[in-house]
Amino acid sequence: MLSRFVYLSMAAGVACLLGCSERGPAPVVEPEAVVVRELSGFPSSTSLMLGEFQAQVKPLISIPVTAPSDGDILFHVEQTRQILPKGTLWAEAAPEQIAGEELALELNTRNEKLRLESELQLAERELERVEFMMADPALRDLPYEDRVPLSTNIVQQLQGELDLLKKQLESCGVVERLAFRQKALRSRIEMPFDGELLISLPVTPKRKMIRVAANTPVGTMRDISEIYLHIIIRDPQTVAIPTDQLMVEFKRDSGDVLRGRFHDTQIVEMGNQDVLVYRFGFAPEKSAELTALIGANLTCDLWVEAGQAFHSVSKLEVARMLGGNDSFADWREVVEELWPGATLLFTGRTHLGIVAKGAAE
Repeated sequence: MLSRFVYLSMAAGVACLLGCSERGPAPVVEPEAVVVRELSGFPSSTSLMLGEFQAQVKPLISIPVTAPSDGDILFHVEQTRQILPKGTLWAEAAPEQIAGEELALELNTRNEKLRLESELQLAERELERVEFMMADPALRDLPYEDRVPLSTNIVQQLQGELDLLKKQLESCGVVERLAFRQKALRSRIEMPFDGELLISLPVTPKRKMIRVAANTPVGTMRDISEIYLHIIIRDPQTVAIPTDQLMVEFKRDSGDVLRGRFHDTQIVEMGNQDVLVYRFGFAPEKSAELTALIGANLTCDLWVEAGQAFHSVSKLEVARMLGGNDSFADWREVVEELWPGATLLFTGRTHLGIVAKGAAE
């Protein structure tokens, strides 16, 4: 019984092998034909996201203040962050040293004036004596100080010395006082505009005098009347877009979306090279929100809002229509290949902005 079962099993295996050997080669599956969609089949739009950019919120003006020298800083404020009007004196560098230098200057100036006044009196008496001798014929030919006769220009020489002493007396201490005033002004730190003051040191109502080293950060004065978002632009295609068509938006953690329009450009030196920066402004009612973001590094979306409608075409859809052909130079070449005569207006992060032939004219 067992031998019969083995026989039948072997026969079935042979029959299977014979049947399989008689089948032909496996059929070749033809690749699915790629269909190029007409541009009219893609949605029309006037805006396109160009990409994500790292950005920073900055005030109109920001002035960092550092200690001019080693010494004490006397603060006239009690809070580390506050709004102050223009001209407010909020700190003084080395006030005791400045006061001591002012006293020393006054004493030195006084002593110098006393010395010059004494010399001036002697010069005046000497001139009077010489003029008296010149007026007396019996004394005119006498030598002056055993050196030269009075008949020479002794009077003119003495008058010149007298005039010089008078000028020295008038200008005594003027240069030194001007230099001191400049130093004193540098030690007095005032707000150059209405704005926000941020103190970098631990100032409290009970601690207003703090000793620091030279170049220690003291604080920052910021003009927050205008606040801008700064974006570094390096892509030539973005530079070619009219700036009045650009806008940015970024989403707060609260869900609020802030949108800004292009304001102007700046050239900023970074890493020993000049870079192009676009600044975007916001509505005045957003100032409070933006002030809290000053100095923060943000990720924002840069959008173009064109003055004409175009077709927004997904880059993935374009790649699918290429049918695996990825040997193209750029997106402009792809657009010309898929839709002859069409014009690529914008290259966004995920979509292309394309107008059909004749629409861009």
